[in-house]
Amino acid sequence: MQHFSRDILLDEVAAVANMAPTAFCRYFKEHTGKTFSLFLNELSIQHACNLLLHPDKSISEICYECGYNNLTNFNKFFKKIVQKTPSAYRLSLNE
Repeated sequence: MQHFSRDILLDEVAAVANMAPTAFCRYFKEHTGKTFSLFLNELSIQHACNLLLHPDKSISEICYECGYNNLTNFNKFFKKIVQKTPSAYRLSLNE
């Protein structure tokens, strides 16, 4: 949970759980109802939502701080999870 903003490899997490990557994925989805990658993206986007409360940070700064390597990917996942773009979300906070 503390390292969501860096690249977390499935093999690395599976090794910590002492499982094969495919077994870990199956176990994780069975117990959470989500894929591991969706879970990580939701964590990152949740953190981004908190950072968007601070108007002094640009959306691109927030993107990189949350572990995304490019703004396009960040916007795509943000909209998929929050149903709004980061800028629309920020505007809705001010209303």
